[in-house]
Amino acid sequence: MRALVLFILLAVFWALLSGQWDYHHHAFLIWSGVVCCAFTLFMAHRLKIIDDESVPVEMFGRLLIYLPWLMWQVVLSNIDVAKRVWAANLDINPQMIRVPYSTKKGFATAVYANSITMTPGTVTVEVYDGDMLIHALHDEAAAGLQSGDMHDKVLKLEGMKKEGQVSV
Repeated sequence: MRALVLFILLAVFWALLSGQWDYHHHAFLIWSGVVCCAFTLFMAHRLKIIDDESVPVEMFGRLLIYLPWLMWQVVLSNIDVAKRVWAANLDINPQMIRVPYSTKKGFATAVYANSITMTPGTVTVEVYDGDMLIHALHDEAAAGLQSGDMHDKVLKLEGMKKEGQVSV
């Protein structure tokens, strides 16, 4: 099942990047893409890297809920940072903070760290066991991360309700 999902994801990614949609005019290019996807899948299988960490099928549905929320947070943060940059009195207070996390899977931890970095005003500097070192541009960004809203969303993405409780 994971191999099929990986093949489909690779094929869709290839199609989006190549822009080759017309089979009658570009049959060779399309078949080349299929062969490349199949070869990549074959190599991944030989390397034994097709697992729940590399292809987290069980998270895909929840990812469709998480991504729109994240994009909205990125928009709000962009507006906030733009206001601060254009304001006469720059209301910034750059700081390094530690933010704890309790995700269990590496994929969810990576999503959390990258979500922090994607959101303007915050950057994940380093990830340790149990916490992350974050650069925050101002106090509100730091407080927003320490409130745990994003962390809770990532825990739901992972399938956890609260620390250690599996969602049904």
